[in-house]
Amino acid sequence: MARPTRHIDFRTTRNLLPDEAFALSNGPRPGPSDLIAMDIWNGIMHLPDDVAITTSNHHGSQLGQLYTLWGDWLEAMGEHGPLFLGMLDAADCFQTSTFDSLHGYYRSALSNLRSAIELVAIGSLGNLSPTDADYVRWSKHNVGSLPFSSCIKKLRSISKGTTRAAIFQPDGWLKALYEELCAYTHSRPDASDGEMWRSNGPIYVTDAVDKVFTLQVTTYAACFILAKAGKPKLDLPKTSEFLFTTPNLLWLDEIASSYRALCAPQPHMG
Repeated sequence: MARPTRHIDFRTTRNLLPDEAFALSNGPRPGPSDLIAMDIWNGIMHLPDDVAITTSNHHGSQLGQLYTLWGDWLEAMGEHGPLFLGMLDAADCFQTSTFDSLHGYYRSALSNLRSAIELVAIGSLGNLSPTDADYVRWSKHNVGSLPFSSCIKKLRSISKGTTRAAIFQPDGWLKALYEELCAYTHSRPDASDGEMWRSNGPIYVTDAVDKVFTLQVTTYAACFILAKAGKPKLDLPKTSEFLFTTPNLLWLDEIASSYRALCAPQPHMG
């Protein structure tokens, strides 16, 4: 059973947001109509609560960086369109990934990152080739699928002869990152919750938090690159530049060089 902390800690109290924080169409929210029993609540929450408090005791700077990146991602989305929609859905994946990691659900935190990179790749394809038959079926008619590998192949073909084509090379860093994230989506033997916890859980594991953080910031970097490849005028907010200027931050070093190449002035083709 969880015990109250001995000192006042802002993380140990919970409060409902005021009604005016939501766009409520039917008046104020009603009070409880089927309140959960205390022992059931504790049974569900005491382990993730313990992990969240422990994680935020020791990883405040990392959590702050992820919160900044999430806010910058929302800022960078720009106007409505195929890429905007992909980035909007990816924002939910990023937010969920941080929440899950904070509470010790490391595998699901990483699986959400795979969804984010897929959504931004599809959004970039829609921006560059809005009439692509597979994209139209997927986005307009909700028919079929648009696998990541197929999407990247299409982007490589569209980008042929440009600087961004190097991002979509068949065996480059983008494929390596995606395959790494796939392992956690499928709970492979070396990428399961149990493997990361070495126990039942959720429990706090320092190495797992650091691993998730590295892949989170790497996925943000990859998605910013994908978004800029699909929309060259997209600007990276200044507060997110640390992604590409901090040594040894990203899972693969060549990601930073890809971003620099993408942002470099391109020769005029007359």
